[in-house]
Amino acid sequence: MRVFSMPSVPAAHFMPPDQAAFQPLCAAAFDQARSRHVPVFLVIGTVPPEFSDASLSMQIAERTVPVQLLPGMRPDVELLCQRAGALFSGEGALPLAALLLDDARPFLAAPLPPAGFPLEPSRLYVWLSQADRRFAQNLPALTQQAAEVIRSLRIAPLSRPYSPKDASHDLLRALIAAEDKVSGGLNGKKAPFVCALRFLQHEGDEKSAHSALSRALDAMLCSPVYDPLDGGFFRAALTDDWRVPIPEKPLGMNAMLALILLDSGRRSEAIHVLDFMLSSCSLSAGALAPFVSASPESLTFTPEQVCASLGNEDGLRAVRLLNLRRQHAKPLPSVIPSRFSPVMDAPEDIPPLVPTLSPKMTPEDAAFLHRVTPALLRLRAARMPLRAASTVICEDCALAAAVFASCGRRLGEARYVQAAQRAVSYLIALPSNGLTPSYAPTSLLNAQPTCGASAALALALLTLGQDERMTEYRASGLRILHTALHAFVREDGLPMHTPQDAAAFFPRIPAIFDGELPSPAALLVHALLLADAQCPGEHYLEGVEAIWTAAAPAAKAHPLACAALIDAARVLTKSS
Repeated sequence: MRVFSMPSVPAAHFMPPDQAAFQPLCAAAFDQARSRHVPVFLVIGTVPPEFSDASLSMQIAERTVPVQLLPGMRPDVELLCQRAGALFSGEGALPLAALLLDDARPFLAAPLPPAGFPLEPSRLYVWLSQADRRFAQNLPALTQQAAEVIRSLRIAPLSRPYSPKDASHDLLRALIAAEDKVSGGLNGKKAPFVCALRFLQHEGDEKSAHSALSRALDAMLCSPVYDPLDGGFFRAALTDDWRVPIPEKPLGMNAMLALILLDSGRRSEAIHVLDFMLSSCSLSAGALAPFVSASPESLTFTPEQVCASLGNEDGLRAVRLLNLRRQHAKPLPSVIPSRFSPVMDAPEDIPPLVPTLSPKMTPEDAAFLHRVTPALLRLRAARMPLRAASTVICEDCALAAAVFASCGRRLGEARYVQAAQRAVSYLIALPSNGLTPSYAPTSLLNAQPTCGASAALALALLTLGQDERMTEYRASGLRILHTALHAFVREDGLPMHTPQDAAAFFPRIPAIFDGELPSPAALLVHALLLADAQCPGEHYLEGVEAIWTAAAPAAKAHPLACAALIDAARVLTKSS
């Protein structure tokens, strides 16, 4: 059995075992785990406030080496831990907690409650029993589980060629079979699966694909997942009917949805989402925050609050258009977002309502809502304004810049193009060795260049470079694209999340599976296609073909997980 070695790094000072201090993901943490004969306890996401409980903190510090990683910093680690969660707990959504061996392989993982939902410490106690004093006796079994996680990412080679056209056919059948025809979207977790929506949008010749896309967009726009006041979509919903949203709006997902809405002919909705990104996600120096969040209570309204803010006549009309009529409101269902959530009692009274758009909206009604929205936003901001994340996830920022550049050119809006220019200028100015770091501000301790960040930045620069007046962006994009291809793509054409590095202590993981955003391999293919359009005859299409050939076995085995790559590689079918 292969064991992934780590460099010899002096162990950092760590807190005494009566207080859990979460340290960054680094080799020193695994050195501590090896010397203490305990696993590493990794939290991917913000550490829940319940972890400050003295008893729980002591348990974590005694039984594990606690480590924190923000989503987007190491997509390869996220993929490994999500795969462990899917295999051994049936769940793999972020944020999650994972237990890792001292050679950095996860053997157990499970999702934590999302932002805005409480955690039950006693439930985590039971889960941490996997890491108690019996850890040494259970080590052979846990090592086998960790090996199974690594094996799950290996795909057997194909016995016959598999074209992007074949993959598109299989993916369309899988999406139609998984569609929720009642509530829209896909069965199971209700989230804006932007990679699947983008694929359906490009399957314009298929009536079933067009219908599925329209149903999904209509359902999301008329549900609490969409915020009709300041725009933007929330990360996901916890019920099949989209009624309990997670109060967090991701930048990259909203950028993709703005592009999908614009290509679907929903111009006003697309502009609303773009304006939200521009106003709420903008940071200093042109950077874009990866998400904004708020407390669930600050997003709700009662009819009385709306009428007090707008007056009786305008208030009653706004209540009708925003579906805030109490007599038609159903109580929110009791949801348990994860195995670590407390069991919630059913609400006795109907709670305040989240604004949702009426599906029957006339242009006059839309103009009225546009006029009264500032007053409702002031009422919401008086409770607690949206909070933007302090760090910058470079892949999300670059992808949003690419969308700003594309939509700004098509809409004739210079402010979007200027936002894209500011964002790419910020990313280019980050300290690096030619490869884009995964996040900013960078840290020498755990900064790691990733394929997704470099591919998305190359895509953004090449999108800006489509304008003949911005050829300098094209040159920069081609330079970053060539560097990324050399660093992240293996000789057989398979893209990897991280560059070849002899000092790396995690295994290199293929970057072909979609998460919330398109996979790095799909971003690379899109960048190669833009490069081919701007510099024909430079063999960029051969790079697309090599990536597809290497990734085809995974696309055939997991079409839903490779939707973005299948969608991007369809150009090979057209060119042949």
